[in-house]
Parts: sequence; C-alpha cells; structure tokens
Amino acid sequence: MSSLSFLPHTLTPSSGHKRKLEKTSQKPSKRVKHDDETDEHAPTGNVIVYNEQNEDIRSRSCPYLDTIRRNMLDFDFEKLCSVSLSHLNVYACLVCGKYFQGRGNSTHAYTHSVSEGHHVFLNLETRRFYCLPDDYEILDGSLEDITYLLNPTFDASEISALDKNSKMVRAYNGLTYYPGVVGLNNIKANDYCNVILQMLSHMSPLRDFFLNINNYENSRISSGDQMVLLVNRFGELIRKLWNPRNFKTHVSPHEFLQVLLMWTTFLGIVHETLHSDTDFRFSNFIRTPNLPFTQK
Repeated sequence: MSSLSFLPHTLTPSSGHKRKLEKTSQKPSKRVKHDDETDEHAPTGNVIVYNEQNEDIRSRSCPYLDTIRRNMLDFDFEKLCSVSLSHLNVYACLVCGKYFQGRGNSTHAYTHSVSEGHHVFLNLETRRFYCLPDDYEILDGSLEDITYLLNPTFDASEISALDKNSKMVRAYNGLTYYPGVVGLNNIKANDYCNVILQMLSHMSPLRDFFLNINNYENSRISSGDQMVLLVNRFGELIRKLWNPRNFKTHVSPHEFLQVLLMWTTFLGIVHETLHSDTDFRFSNFIRTPNLPFTQK
C-alpha cells in the first residue's frame, strides 16, 4: 500500500480577493477646504473625487439647476438669516429666495435643504454657488445672470455710453424698462426719500462715480465702519437702478435705508417732527377767532 505524502504549498489570493486588497490600499482623495469655509463645514465622510483641474466632478453636472426659480430671487433686502437674524455666512436659497445661515451640518441652510428639498444655494458674500446637503460647489456658466443680479458691474465704456443709449431692455419677468428709470419700492411711506434717491441717481458725475465699483471697493477693508457701509450700500443701489439685466422693473432701497438708519436717526427724527409740527401749525392756521356780531 503506497503511502500518501503531503507537499507544503503556498496559498495565493484569488484575483477577486487581490482586487479588494488594491481598493482598500488606495488612499481617499483629500477634501479641499475653500477660503469661505469655517469649522462648521465639517466633512460628511463621503469620498470626493476631483478631476485634473482639482474640481469636484459633480461641480459641472449638478442635477438640480432646473429647480432654480429666478422669479423668486430678490437681492435688494438686508442680507440676514431668516431664522437666526444673523449677518454672518448667509446663503440665499435659489428655489424659494429665502436667506439662511451656514451650509454645514445642523446649520439653517442645511436643515432647509433637507426638509424642503431645495438644493441650490448662493453665498451672498463670496458669490459662489453650492449644492446642499451634498456640500459641493457648483460651476456653471448659466448662473452668471444671477451673479450679475446680485452684484451688477460697469466698465468705463458702458458708463460713458449711458447718456447716449436710449434703448429699452427687457427684464426677466417680460416687462420692458429704461435702465435708470425704474421704480423704487415704497417702504413705510419713504416716498420722500425715493424722490431724492432717484434725483441723485441721475446726476451724471455722482452716478458715474458710484457705477464704477473700483472707486470705493477698497474701502471694504474697514467694513465695520458704518460710514463705509453707507457708501457701499449707496453704490449698490445706484448700480441696481442702472442694471440693464434686472429680473424685475423695480428696485427696493431697503438695504440702503437700513444702513442709513443705523448710521444716524436723523431721518426718523426729521420725518416724525415734520409730521407732528405740520399738524400743529395746520390746526392753528384753520382756527378762526370769534368775531363780534355786527348788524347791517
């Protein structure tokens, strides 16, 4: 009877097992942190894949761009969160037009995205677009009109041609208007202020100065100064009044008036005093003295 002999042999991993080992040995792509991010924008744990230009591969193929509702967008109001009333790190939802703070987990913008199914947001300070809750930047040329609506800019040739060009333009809502000749919203009987703003916006030297953002953009370094904010807000209002690519045929001076009232209470005092003093003088004026009765 022949004896059985067992020869030692080495175990070699199968091809499928080898592929698993190769996958686990690969290091995940690093997450690039943008300048406008804070610690609240913590990584979600998802592996982010970048192309050769160091861009998230989802950035140029966002599936939610068709959910943007341009008729709901209005950047004329004060840029503060509709929930926390904070001015820091505010994003605009491009589906409903509301403002929310942050974009990381547990922030108001993130919560709004999950609860309402709204995914496209715009950072009102950096003017960058993001998709939430996936938290990646959106890069698409079709969004340029929204960026221009938020921050209209003019070059020297465009400014010099304003007084020569008398063509009407068409807003996104289908109505036509002349740039510079648009209505200002009436906010709590501020029509007296709207008249002054309309007049100032048509004074050519003043208008041309504020249409060129380079004349006062550097002053944003000391943005804590309320006087600097007043100059910037006035410049934004003038540029929006002369914007040839408006979505609507009216502009709201709300943000400018908010800064103006923060800087001084003069307008409020004058407005109240004028009304009360006018009522007093008018009541005295119509009061007639008791004249003695005379017979003919």
